[in-house]
Amino acid sequence: MEENQKIRILIVEDQPICRLGIRSTLQNSSLNHQILAEATTVAEAIKALEDFGNEIDLILLDYMLPDGTGMDVIQAAKQRYPDTKIVIFSGEAGGATVKQLMEAGVNGFMSKSINSDDISPVLASVMAGHDYNEEGTLRIGTDLKDDYETMKTLTRREMELISMCTNGLSTKQIADEMCITPHSVENLKSSVFSKVGVKSTSELILFAFRVGLVS
Repeated sequence: MEENQKIRILIVEDQPICRLGIRSTLQNSSLNHQILAEATTVAEAIKALEDFGNEIDLILLDYMLPDGTGMDVIQAAKQRYPDTKIVIFSGEAGGATVKQLMEAGVNGFMSKSINSDDISPVLASVMAGHDYNEEGTLRIGTDLKDDYETMKTLTRREMELISMCTNGLSTKQIADEMCITPHSVENLKSSVFSKVGVKSTSELILFAFRVGLVS
């Protein structure tokens, strides 16, 4: 793209406060940009792709969305508009998932813990043709190793529970499948949460993504 041309951005993020933070950071930066659209779900992101098509230069994409993951958006974008740059902006994806994202054609990965002053330079670098994956490389080398060590402490029963959670089963459905009471399911979940170091089922599913239990 031409040096003085505005970078036209699609923001895909379901948390209003995060979208506000992104907009504010970009507005207060020297990055020559225009926010074409915002989306809060995979469906809305795909609709924005249909509406704006090749006008979108860059997709700033959260990984976990209410109706799917960033991978769904990536696949749709790369199939229709392969030249569109994509940067994952997430506090959730890591390890094997980050590696999978980079292999799928993502041009950059930024943790939500990144310094706000660094966001614009990263985006400008990506638009200049330089992939940014230092954060992803770090996570692959450290976080994933820790996750795999954690997996070794899980029992067969606990692994079954994780699998059912990733498939979207409710507590009652899990209880029926495992032939235990819903109260016992909650107790088993608490044990798994403690081992994995998470506080909710959604965080447990993210752990499953990181270690490659689900794709």
